[in-house]
Amino acid sequence: MKILIPYSTFTTVPAVRLGRLLLRWCRKCNLPVLEQKRCSACSEPTVEVKITPPGDVRPAFKADIEILRDTIDGQFGKGKGKLLIPDHKTIVLNKAPHLDRMDEVILDGQVLGSLRYDPGRGYIFILRMEGGRRLAQGLRKGFVVVHQGAVDSISKKASAMVPGIAKASPSIKKGDEVVVLTEDGEAIAVGIARMSGKEMMKKKKGPGTKTRWASTPCPRDILPGGQTWEEAVAANQDTLSKVTKKAVSFIKRTVDKYDVPMAVSFSGGKDSLATLLLVLEADFKPDILFIDTGLEFEETVEHVKAVSKEFGLPLVQERAGESFWENLERFGPPAKDYRWCCKICKLGPATRVIKEKYPDGVLSFIGQRRYESAQRAAKKSVWKNPWVPLQIGASPIQNWTSLHVWLYLFKSGVEYNPLYERGLERIGCWLCPSSDLAEIEAVRSEIDDYERWQDFLYKYAEKSGWSKKWVSYGGWRWKLPPEPMKELLGERKKRMEPAEDPYEFHLAEGYGPCVMGLSAEGIFTSSLNIDRMRVFLNLVGEVQYDDVVRACLTERVTVFEEGVAIIKAKDEEELHETSRILERIARKAHGCVGCGTCLGQCPTGAIYLEEVAFIDEEKCEHCGSCIGPCPAADFTGEFSF
Repeated sequence: MKILIPYSTFTTVPAVRLGRLLLRWCRKCNLPVLEQKRCSACSEPTVEVKITPPGDVRPAFKADIEILRDTIDGQFGKGKGKLLIPDHKTIVLNKAPHLDRMDEVILDGQVLGSLRYDPGRGYIFILRMEGGRRLAQGLRKGFVVVHQGAVDSISKKASAMVPGIAKASPSIKKGDEVVVLTEDGEAIAVGIARMSGKEMMKKKKGPGTKTRWASTPCPRDILPGGQTWEEAVAANQDTLSKVTKKAVSFIKRTVDKYDVPMAVSFSGGKDSLATLLLVLEADFKPDILFIDTGLEFEETVEHVKAVSKEFGLPLVQERAGESFWENLERFGPPAKDYRWCCKICKLGPATRVIKEKYPDGVLSFIGQRRYESAQRAAKKSVWKNPWVPLQIGASPIQNWTSLHVWLYLFKSGVEYNPLYERGLERIGCWLCPSSDLAEIEAVRSEIDDYERWQDFLYKYAEKSGWSKKWVSYGGWRWKLPPEPMKELLGERKKRMEPAEDPYEFHLAEGYGPCVMGLSAEGIFTSSLNIDRMRVFLNLVGEVQYDDVVRACLTERVTVFEEGVAIIKAKDEEELHETSRILERIARKAHGCVGCGTCLGQCPTGAIYLEEVAFIDEEKCEHCGSCIGPCPAADFTGEFSF
């Protein structure tokens, strides 16, 4: 089923600044340049390209270009994709914040538009003004022509009102992207249709389009083509020399500081490949440390082996095997904010192999970059990993953008993972919840276990009361979905029936302390009576309730109806103590018999009885006094304090 989703639904994700915006352009060479005020190839001044933060720009590969052209052709007519995205030019993509995937498309030093993926709708190309100008001539679809009298107001970003519209493409549907033209065929605005093209011709009033970008008529700014990425490497030689020298120096200093064996944590992706090449450039011969999570692409496994063989480096490998599938029923689908899979399938195996291979510790160079996430931007270039105690992590490319990495790899001539050429932006587990739905959909037909995964998701959705949209729109990728995703998913159909004994609480194997605000996850063995948990979680803090996902949220704890709990803790001791308190609360909530023991424990009189105990949230000070003696907590099972 195809649905039309209002553009405003997907504009609530704020820009995120993780570092300086470094993209510039040499207009003489027509090439992207990072940081440099002058082009290394021609010495001419470069100009800044206005892009959306965080600015982690990357090259557009063959599959990216094919998707772009197909999307543009579908919206504006056959051949328009090739017109806007021609051959023999370096095309740069900048990932912008969005509910799923959105890339600003940059060539000739300008943002021509954004390729966006909307769950339930697919790819859409959102034009900027320069993109509209380049498409204007001979446009057969997606156009609106306005009378001369309306040009001035629309070029100042007013909407195109029906009385001012002279002609509109009859194929336009409400919600489509459109180019607004003068009667001379010049683009003055791009935006979104507020009614169909046929309605624009029939109705007497109302807004026909909503303007997103506008300008007075002006010529197209098209630069000569013929560029290659090899030429881009030459144009960026000064920057590449500077960042490479700095990274090699960092590697040498770090190796001198730590008297332990050295390895490169190798995922099979571009960042770990660049890190490996830098370590080799520093004249070291590291081990290659690869953790096969059991969810790797076949191409990734083969690439890791090929790199090990090419450079004659020892491959230290550990496999998670079936760990993901064996724990899936217990923990449920992993999510961006509930990544139990990383702990069990990656960090657990890493801990095992490091303990066996490097009992005195290991210095592990890791391809981590600040532009990937706020979490990574907050990290230093050298850190101790709380999840893998014997590992010292160090990143020589912490301040590199994706384009730094790619230019360095292009310069090296080393073969990289072929999956990048097929449109994947990141390489990791094929069902990683941190992946865009667009990427997951792109590879589903090539994964042997994808049907197994889909079957599990549909069964879990049915059990949890979600509709099939929870699966097809990728709602499973969050425990607490963002508001736009909640709107798409709608209400859950049914509540889960709590089990008779839902009290046992576990921390997953390999879980350690929580650092830098990250959550350490645990899980109850069965579903919970979330209404009763909502009452008793007042013992540890003010409670908010999310009726869509059916979760109770406090400052330190989030509890979900299906039995999952997420705990925020500053260290391992606090993590385990909070889990003990949370299990006690669960026992009190589900096993209360209304004996009244807790009434005398409350200093504010917030507890009252109506057959069982309730808490007056206005009186409760969340002091925790009533966590004390309770028959339901002290005389059920073997749990005791």
